[in-house]
Amino acid sequence: MPQSLTILAPAKVNWYLELRGKRPDGYHEIETVMQAIDLFDRITVQDAPSLTLTCNINLGPVESNLVYRAAELLRREHAPGKGAAITLEKRIPHGAGLGGGSSDAAAVMVALDRLWGLQLGTDRLRELVARIGSDCAFFVEGGTALCTGRGEIVRQMPDFAGVDVVILYPNVVLPTKDVYADYSSHLTGTPAKCYFSNEINISLNRDWLRAHTTNRLQDSALRISEPLRTVWEQTRNEQGVIVRFVSGSGSALAFAVEDRYTSEALAQSFTGRGLGQAFATRSIGRGAVWD
Repeated sequence: MPQSLTILAPAKVNWYLELRGKRPDGYHEIETVMQAIDLFDRITVQDAPSLTLTCNINLGPVESNLVYRAAELLRREHAPGKGAAITLEKRIPHGAGLGGGSSDAAAVMVALDRLWGLQLGTDRLRELVARIGSDCAFFVEGGTALCTGRGEIVRQMPDFAGVDVVILYPNVVLPTKDVYADYSSHLTGTPAKCYFSNEINISLNRDWLRAHTTNRLQDSALRISEPLRTVWEQTRNEQGVIVRFVSGSGSALAFAVEDRYTSEALAQSFTGRGLGQAFATRSIGRGAVWD
């Protein structure tokens, strides 16, 4: 067994996000198509006598961090007595609707599963990490997937890899609970149908992507955040954009664009105009990314 492993934890965007009502447990029933992109946090796990976590930013209490909780859960269920020194290097913005914390939790489970020689398999890892957070299960494999329930029921789809996507984080943290609360007080509109289950190469079908990308939480995110609304207005007429949308519950904006050149130029433009942190990314296929 290896003594040290490094795994990259991807961010995500939502090509499609619809809410299907409130569940008895208080959560919203969702239907969403999640897509992994090549904006990564970096996690290194090393054999150690105990379980520790360090990070390049202030995490607050370590015991409440999703990465530590995921590692502790895996150890308690399948590897009592094991330890690991976990190092987390954050790059994915926090509170942006990009799934960074959830991705980190799934990635550390995948890495420790290998480090500790557990060989649990995808289904068991998803079952475990779903206890940590609703959308954690998606990140066990990543790629492109239709997620339902609270987000924990994952059905892998054909990978929509190779789509250039610019992420713009306007340096605004948008609490998910606030976005959902606004949505609950503005229950209007007809639910959008999900067309992404069709086996279609969206990277080569711009009109289709523009027509069917939708996010039920977008209006709420824009409504409750004046800084986000301002950036939304300032990016209304960008060249080469196929479709733009709020990622998840926000606050990051995603711009699917025509090619890599456009992606890099747009990211540089956003940065130069002082709109926030901008990243030129690309959608990626399923599977763990080891460094």
